[in-house]
Amino acid sequence: MMVRAVSKTRTLHWLIAVFVALALATGYMAQQIPSMSGEFLRIHLAAGLLAGLLSLMRLAVWLVAGGQASTIGHQSKGIDWAGKMVHGFLRVLPVILLVSGVGILVLTGAAPEILSGNVPDPDLLAQAPPQSLHHRAAFAFCVLIMGHVAAALWHRLSRQGRKPEQVPQSAIS
Repeated sequence: MMVRAVSKTRTLHWLIAVFVALALATGYMAQQIPSMSGEFLRIHLAAGLLAGLLSLMRLAVWLVAGGQASTIGHQSKGIDWAGKMVHGFLRVLPVILLVSGVGILVLTGAAPEILSGNVPDPDLLAQAPPQSLHHRAAFAFCVLIMGHVAAALWHRLSRQGRKPEQVPQSAIS
């Protein structure tokens, strides 16, 4: 029973990661390549919406079921605290991005224009109050993701450096 729950949580984690990466990349590309920004914005909206809704589901599960146990093992209190903070922000930031993105669309009325393949006036989007929050949250999210990936790689490599008798049997198979 516990294996299924972990498997579903892991699947949800990777689905969110894929949609977040797609949303971040297309949001950035929409600003960098004006000739294709309509296509990028449509993909950005779809990927961002899916990432945000899946993140809402994951946040609800996290709040109801509680956080999962550490997979790292023994670590200092500082590292444990930092890990909890990063994971908390990684769960909350996609929801902030979802709310601010929807806010931009509602306040500007740009969704029908984007969905029809047209590019809304960038000045109109820039005037929406949630846009600054949306961009700052996206930047913070990118920084946290890079730190999270670096920490995961560091932990993976540090596990490989252990002597065979120190490696748990579950890590061998």
